[in-house]
Amino acid sequence: MSDEIRDYLARKRHELGLDRADALAAIQATLDAWYPGQARARQLHQGVLHLITPNATVAGELRLRQVELLRRHSLADTRLQISIQSLS
Repeated sequence: MSDEIRDYLARKRHELGLDRADALAAIQATLDAWYPGQARARQLHQGVLHLITPNATVAGELRLRQVELLRRHSLADTRLQISIQSLS
């Protein structure tokens, strides 16, 4: 595949927001390692990462670790929004 085609496909992938799905999958893997079954990456949209957890303690810990989480996934300009609600 030529570099032109690769660049075109990468540009289209970004325009369609498909790169966000990859970022969410990576963030979910981190959350699963830190808090297995206790937190979910719900949405990454317009510079806001939405996380949900049914546990207030986990929500507090996520707030304390937000800088670490965002740096790990190169999302330094992203805000974190955490909601306490059921994961289902």
